[in-house]
Amino acid sequence: MPTCPAFLTSEQRHILTDRFLADKTSRVWNYPQIKAILMDMSYGKCAFSEVKLGEEGKYMEVEHFYPKSLYPEKVVEWGNLLPILNLCNMKKRDLDPNYKPLVNPIYDNPKDYFYIENGRLIPRSEGNKKAINTLEAYDLNNPRQLRATRYKCQMYIQQTLRDIGHLYDCNTKIGLKRLKSLMADCGRKSEYSATKSTALLADNQYKRIKTDLKASGKWCEEWQCLEEELIFCSLPKISVSL
Repeated sequence: MPTCPAFLTSEQRHILTDRFLADKTSRVWNYPQIKAILMDMSYGKCAFSEVKLGEEGKYMEVEHFYPKSLYPEKVVEWGNLLPILNLCNMKKRDLDPNYKPLVNPIYDNPKDYFYIENGRLIPRSEGNKKAINTLEAYDLNNPRQLRATRYKCQMYIQQTLRDIGHLYDCNTKIGLKRLKSLMADCGRKSEYSATKSTALLADNQYKRIKTDLKASGKWCEEWQCLEEELIFCSLPKISVSL
């Protein structure tokens, strides 16, 4: 969980909570200090969809995991606030996680609940109600705005790796430089990093180049760190080993 903003002391939380209880239209959570730390926590991305927030049509809202309408005492409770894409927030509305369990990205590891395949987030097991509820509640497989974009990201990674593979065969040094750059661009700060890292690690061109590097003794700590970052971000159907 991110560090609570210094200004949000126990006394201040009581003041803001009492203000909200007295006037439910008061947006007491909408302080710039709160929103800035939430954005830093998620590298400027929606905590659920991984969309970069703040761009045109991708408005950042503050999600109350336990809805403020049902749990007004949690309106500024640290750990109940998450940065979210307006599309996802509108879909979830006042769904109660105590009634319908949801994955909380602060406390739950997404790897335990989902894998990515062809742009879709899929429950890791058919009977995992928490995963199913989360996909439905936040519309995480929205076909036009989320799933289609994930699929395009996957296709981009695959095409780029094909290009890198050809370049590697012609000019190893330049090919490796391009691969390092691509791997760095798929880390946790990147939009749709789970999709990108999953596609990259599964790609045969990447596996071929990695095998070559290991066989020639060129697989060093730098490559290892880049791959560990991708493994951290990825949501493969089958676990990836180092």
